[in-house]
Amino acid sequence: MMDKIAICAIFKDEAPYLLEWLAFHKMIGVDLFVLYDNGSTDGGADLIRGSSFARNATLIEWSDRPGQLSAYRHFHEYHAGDFTWAAFIDLDEFIMPVGGSSIREILMRKAYDKYSDILLNWLVFGPSGHAKKPNGLTVENFTRRIPDDAEANRHVKSLVRTKDLMRIGSTPHIFDCSGPTCNTRGETVMSHAVQPTTCHEVALINHYFTKSREEWNFKRQRGRGDSLDPYGDRIFSDVERQATVEDTRALRFVPRLRALLAA
Repeated sequence: MMDKIAICAIFKDEAPYLLEWLAFHKMIGVDLFVLYDNGSTDGGADLIRGSSFARNATLIEWSDRPGQLSAYRHFHEYHAGDFTWAAFIDLDEFIMPVGGSSIREILMRKAYDKYSDILLNWLVFGPSGHAKKPNGLTVENFTRRIPDDAEANRHVKSLVRTKDLMRIGSTPHIFDCSGPTCNTRGETVMSHAVQPTTCHEVALINHYFTKSREEWNFKRQRGRGDSLDPYGDRIFSDVERQATVEDTRALRFVPRLRALLAA
């Protein structure tokens, strides 16, 4: 039987981004999305219900503040058993196969057979010169990121073999699993939210963290899913200053992505 792959995510007022994010991950091989609507007022859930992605998405209203970890626990209890693998990522994070075009092909690698979870490192993207929200797709508008070995890129998110998932702990980055953890090279690593080094081979996460200054200001007002603390004042300027590396690898997906959205 073919592996079933899910993404679990929580969102609030992300309507402008939802369909691109869904289309992208469906395109790379994700089967189903279990999405927790954390009090949106911009009609994002209805947008999904009215789209061609409705059959791939389970939408759950979720009122907890902060709601991310409790939503993940709900997924673990009620939905995880329906899937072989689950990724726990945010709406500004895109899982990028390096070289290939399918997360499904990657998960078939023998190198991962003995592991319970695979850690995907960030590549943090900045505003790429945009003060206002630009038209078009996130993956084509924001192409400048911080250098590979920058400290922020040592953060990871998890792709978990659901039968081995034991507990959602105190961070949305890593989880307690029954077996060992690896990086995308298939090397055993400690299950830490921030790794000692970066690993950007095979697969990674493009983290479109700030987007434009206008979008960053809205993001700060909206608040975070994992904490009641606001984002710091200097984050935007710090990322903007560091994000000088031009990275256009995601553009190879744009024609297929546009076709999927048009359908």
